[in-house]
Amino acid sequence: MGSNMRHRGRIVAYFLCAVLAGCGGKPSPDTRSTSKGGSDQPPMAQSDSSEFHHDDPCSLLEPKEVEAVLGGPLGTAPYRGSNGNPAPGGSDCIYQSTNFQQISLSVDFDGGQQAYHVGDFVGNLVKGTGAVNDKTKKAMVSEDGSEIAGEWDEAKLTPFNCCIFNALRADQLITIDFTGTAANLKQAAGLVDSAFRRIGKPLPLDGGANVAAAKAFLKTRPERRDPCSVLSQAEVEAILGKLIAAPAAQKDSCTYELPPKGIRQTYELEYRWRGGNYDFRTDLTAARMGGAALGSMELTSTTQQRVSDAPAATGQDSQSADAGKTPNGDAPANPGPGAGSHTVTVATNVSVDAAARQMTGQTFSQGGHLTGEQDATGGGPWERSATVGMDFEAVKRDILLKIDLRGVNRDKARALAAAAMSKL
Repeated sequence: MGSNMRHRGRIVAYFLCAVLAGCGGKPSPDTRSTSKGGSDQPPMAQSDSSEFHHDDPCSLLEPKEVEAVLGGPLGTAPYRGSNGNPAPGGSDCIYQSTNFQQISLSVDFDGGQQAYHVGDFVGNLVKGTGAVNDKTKKAMVSEDGSEIAGEWDEAKLTPFNCCIFNALRADQLITIDFTGTAANLKQAAGLVDSAFRRIGKPLPLDGGANVAAAKAFLKTRPERRDPCSVLSQAEVEAILGKLIAAPAAQKDSCTYELPPKGIRQTYELEYRWRGGNYDFRTDLTAARMGGAALGSMELTSTTQQRVSDAPAATGQDSQSADAGKTPNGDAPANPGPGAGSHTVTVATNVSVDAAARQMTGQTFSQGGHLTGEQDATGGGPWERSATVGMDFEAVKRDILLKIDLRGVNRDKARALAAAAMSKL
């Protein structure tokens, strides 16, 4: 239960922040520099006992099932871990692809009821405030809004999250975190369904025995480096033009400045060397939630219109009834003040998205890049990319690269990101 409690606490806190302030990110499990290199995928360790590993979360899925969801081979055999780090007695089973996309599966073999419902109070409390509307709730459920059935009594996503799926059967709980991948909810739920089908007779696989191999594989990640060393100044100037100062590094960002054009012209590349897949998916989710919430807000506009007075009451004399008519007996086409008309104020409610569509041809969410959608095609030396709010983001081998698009040439910004990604 402890692992699932940690999942919920971390994610609820993050998404409360993300919806209101647009912050994001997952703490990196290991930010130390590592050496380059490669390693052969070690075989999956078999249990050295005829006993089923009822307490091993790695015993519920065949590696090939996870590879089908990840769209490629595992870089190392599934291993037990805790908080993203390899650990022989860890409560999670971690699956790492060759490009460091990650799925984490945790299992409560008993006590699942309490763990499953621990987040209900927070979720219901926030819903009751009205801060999350129906459109936003729908955006949090799944990509296509469909219902998914499986070997469970009930299931749900962790509140304010796209990609942590929880399924409960009796007092057993399985949680899968697929935030650090490109997998969708149906694929992740399919893995949980398979795990439940084996929970009574697990596979003779030992995730704890794969920890050493996992540590060796994780050392093949690209090294963390000085952000201004990724590209030379000459390479940057070939894309942007002559800089007015040397590139300036600050933590994991490098800033390049051009001559001002009314405002400062600065291009800033920010690198996240660990957890880039996770952060990329989280940023998309936060954008979608924020866009849905803001786009569905209603604006009220008021106009004043001239309308005809109501017909005279029955029983009025003919002279009163004929007042205001033309010589041929018809009512005037545009009655003026005092000639059977009056002014009324008309209020009209329209959503922010609808108002933006009327003015620009696209919704506020689309125009602000708050749809949560990534680029349909790669279009560069990265695995996935998207414009998220005012940033262009791209991820490769679990490194996330971001560049602020405000006040700069977007084509040059994207070209600069492509040049940097080609070096990673």
